[in-house]
Amino acid sequence: MNKKFWKKDLKKKNTETERMPAEEKAESRDKKKMSGKQMFKNRHFKKGLFSAVAVALVLILAVGANALITWKDFSVDVTANQLYSLSDQTKSIVKALDKDVTFYVINAESDVNGAYEQIFNEYKKLSSKIHIEYKDPELYPNFTKDYVDDSEEVSNDSVIVVCGDKNRYVSSNDFISYSYDSSYSYSADELQVEKLLTEAINYVTSAETPVVYTLSGHSEKDLSTDIVSSFEGDNYAVESLNLLSAGAVPADCEILLINGAQTDITEEEKAQIETYMQNGGKLYVFLDASVDDLPQLYALLEEYNIGVEPRVVVETDSNMYTQYPIYLLPEIEYSEVTDAQYDSNVYILAPSAKGLKDVTPQEEEETADGAEERTDAADSSDEEEETYTVTSLLATSDEAYSKVDTESSTIEKEDGDIDGPFSIAMAASDDTGGRVIVTGCSNMLETSIDYAVGGANTDFVLNGINYLSQQESKISIRAKDLSVDTAIVPAFSQKVTLVGCVFVLPVLLLAAGIVMAIHRRRL
Repeated sequence: MNKKFWKKDLKKKNTETERMPAEEKAESRDKKKMSGKQMFKNRHFKKGLFSAVAVALVLILAVGANALITWKDFSVDVTANQLYSLSDQTKSIVKALDKDVTFYVINAESDVNGAYEQIFNEYKKLSSKIHIEYKDPELYPNFTKDYVDDSEEVSNDSVIVVCGDKNRYVSSNDFISYSYDSSYSYSADELQVEKLLTEAINYVTSAETPVVYTLSGHSEKDLSTDIVSSFEGDNYAVESLNLLSAGAVPADCEILLINGAQTDITEEEKAQIETYMQNGGKLYVFLDASVDDLPQLYALLEEYNIGVEPRVVVETDSNMYTQYPIYLLPEIEYSEVTDAQYDSNVYILAPSAKGLKDVTPQEEEETADGAEERTDAADSSDEEEETYTVTSLLATSDEAYSKVDTESSTIEKEDGDIDGPFSIAMAASDDTGGRVIVTGCSNMLETSIDYAVGGANTDFVLNGINYLSQQESKISIRAKDLSVDTAIVPAFSQKVTLVGCVFVLPVLLLAAGIVMAIHRRRL
């Protein structure tokens, strides 16, 4: 019954449809077509709406990211030598500032060299204590008179670093160092902006300026103007000291420096230096390899467990000397002093150097019956002596030797010459704060020698000065190398690059565009 009923009902509906007027049938077909078109339009509308929202979101993200980067002044230094990045030492110093420091840049902000401005801003990013103000000389013609000598012309982009009542003028003429090469062409060597600005910050924020006294009265070598300038740049004052007239090492002596003494110190001077060292003094000694008759000075150094070998070191390893076997390129050994230069592909040049040895007394051995053997020196005094720990800073190869007879007709090793290896520089320290550095080569302070290794000798000496004064945070804030490596591209590679960029890449992009267009038309 039910099946027949539904069949009858379906036939009835079909009959009614067949009996519908032609106009009604046409209207029904139109409605179906309109419904299909509407569905098609709705699908495209949704896809278009999704695309519009996606584009809007991308634009919002791009604008937001750009605004954030601009607000935070975010940047990435991709230069080979990290020219615009500050060293870890500078970061440590600037982040630790507890006083406001202002950089007065002498130029309109819109006209400042972009590279310099980037470095200035790197300082500002590190600390809220750093402030930058631009002083257009046309708007502030008299601003620099309070900080710079009237006789000196202030160049654009120069910086006056000010903290409280102290200030230092940093000329933009010194931002880049130049030199002549073998072909007499003038080229830029180093970017010194960070070095000069951090030195200025150290100076203006220091309550006191430590004094380095150079011993006089023994025909010592004079420090070069470049070395003195470097000391002053690291906030040290340099003064001369004659112990015979002074009677004692001054109380404000941060470091006592002896540079290439040609004659020996007296017993009285030795005693005065010993007293100074017992109170936590700091001693830096440079020895002249041509001078040997200095028994008092050598005896003083042995008290700090540093022994001096006679005459001059000869190197046999060709990788550790240049031009001549006495022009040493010693190995830089790891220590607090050499940390910044260790394993950094730099060379220290030490021409005509004395060898140094660690003469720390060996531990006393026990006899068969258990009694300790004591030296005559130990028996003569019941007082506990200070013990200095010795560290090698620069070392020769194992095959080096000390040439005793410098008048010999040969540089080859002879009977009587002393076997190596040696240290060329050593540091010693004790628990009371006393520190000593001895370098067996006073020639390394000469400007021409330092220039041959790109200033590495000065860096080594300054790092030693900062180690002695226990200002390790200032070690190795040095200039950035501006040397440019030239890329040589073979002719074949040039042609491949040309064809790839001019023909192949555009064709691939065009083909990709056509494929995408066809694919979208089929959707």
